Amino acid sequence: MQGTSPIAKLKTFFDTDRGVSPVIAVALLILIAIGFVVAIQGAGAQIIDSIEQPPEAYIDGNLQSESVILTVMSVQNADQLEIQIDGDRVEDSDDEKLRGDINEWRDSPRAGLTAEIEVDDGVQLQVVATNLPDNDRVVYSYSVPN
Repeated sequence: MQGTSPIAKLKTFFDTDRGVSPVIAVALLILIAIGFVVAIQGAGAQIIDSIEQPPEAYIDGNLQSESVILTVMSVQNADQLEIQIDGDRVEDSDDEKLRGDINEWRDSPRAGLTAEIEVDDGVQLQVVATNLPDNDRVVYSYSVPN
């Protein structure tokens, strides 16, 4: 190339197709890699967002002579609290066994709610916290002695 003019060198440089194909290939590989990273990040974010914290509640139970007084001390991630006796839900219709507004436990659980429930000897008393739609957890359990 000795003795060739700079213009001839430029013509030779621009007349060849070397380098165009590798540059396009590298650019496509980078775009594909970025696409994979974005897809994995999006899937990971959905998985993390779908994992909910379990419902929590601290319930204080105070055994009286023939009843148990339940007091909600704290509630976290619970949409409902349900009182059960031997696995059966305590309803408002159980007026003879219940003193307190059970609907508040179900509709708007919060600290400070109380309920007094008359219990027989040997029954299992439970409070179940629910994080809707279907995340249930027993947060209080007490077996009434015989």
